[in-house]
Amino acid sequence: MMFSSLSKALLVSLTGVSLAMVGACGGSSGVGDGGAGAGGTGGGGATGLSKFVGTWHPTSGTTTATCPGYNPSTVSVTENLSWGAGVGADLVQTSGQCVLKANVTSTTAAALPSQTCTMVSAAETDVISVAAYTFSLSADGLTAMESFSGSVVVSASGLTMTCTYSQTASYQKIAN
Repeated sequence: MMFSSLSKALLVSLTGVSLAMVGACGGSSGVGDGGAGAGGTGGGGATGLSKFVGTWHPTSGTTTATCPGYNPSTVSVTENLSWGAGVGADLVQTSGQCVLKANVTSTTAAALPSQTCTMVSAAETDVISVAAYTFSLSADGLTAMESFSGSVVVSASGLTMTCTYSQTASYQKIAN
């Protein structure tokens, strides 16, 4: 899932920072979902949405995190993601701790605007903001391309750092 890749990229970017900040976006226990919207406006319809719903396995892809004062960090996308029918949106990405809502137009799912996810652990708080997200199906509906970007504010031990991230990945559908 995209947030797991982001966690790994931030972990590599922040190596050398205090231990409280090294685990950026990982191992948290709280979940927040700032995504909202008037659902079902994407026009995907039951048949169009069914092509998205299921489990998708990455075949290639990278996530890059850039934090002030550190070299950009790039990690491979390795974790599956799952799409399900949404409430308040056509689709919801149901993998991991953060929830991503998207509406469908033709063969592309696009994130609803202004979505955030707050992840809280004993050591830190991470607020992830999604600037742009698309998940586009191929003509046969069995493969897809994902692209997203945004920022994450990492707060720990009285310190706050804002990092940016981007990801591109290819997926193959492995289950409905």
